[in-house]
Amino acid sequence: MKTNLTHNFITKSHSLSNLFKDTKLLSTFMRKLEKDALIDPNRYEPNKYVGDGFEFFIELLLMLHPTDNRLGVYDYSPVQENDNGVDGVGLNIQNEKCVVQIKYRSNTQGFLSANVDHLSNLITDGMGQHGVVYDQENVKNFRHFVFTTAKGLHFYTDQEMFKSRVKCIGYSDLRTMLDNNLAFWSKALEIVEQYNK
Repeated sequence: MKTNLTHNFITKSHSLSNLFKDTKLLSTFMRKLEKDALIDPNRYEPNKYVGDGFEFFIELLLMLHPTDNRLGVYDYSPVQENDNGVDGVGLNIQNEKCVVQIKYRSNTQGFLSANVDHLSNLITDGMGQHGVVYDQENVKNFRHFVFTTAKGLHFYTDQEMFKSRVKCIGYSDLRTMLDNNLAFWSKALEIVEQYNK
């Protein structure tokens, strides 16, 4: 089981502790992340900052929920070089290699689409670079995952393009797990404070 965080946001963020201190809602975390992104836009482009910050957040979430089948990804590691659509790799509930794409969106009520949000890159990079393809026999054996602060996948992208074989964990799913989950937020703060020493 993974016990160390490796995303480079650890060393690039303005203040990891600030993101988690006195935070108990996902919306609070997002507001803090967006505010921090504006601190030095010449050093760290704001959209990249919030994207990297959310990628770090998902790595932390998966580390703190190592066997949670609501998420379905275990032993997760970020992909930080040659990121052409896959933001991380891990194992799914069948203990098979899986790939993850992470999309931060300020609009929590919008939907992601394959073309506008470049979700198709998850499939092509997953197959080409990481050797991960759909399970042709069991449509519920997900090997492709999207974590997002958007509402979810657009129905056409989900059902027609991906044939419902990409599992999306959206804003409502994350809120259900994390809002007022004081154990999660306090443990997250305890972990990130170790990296600020």
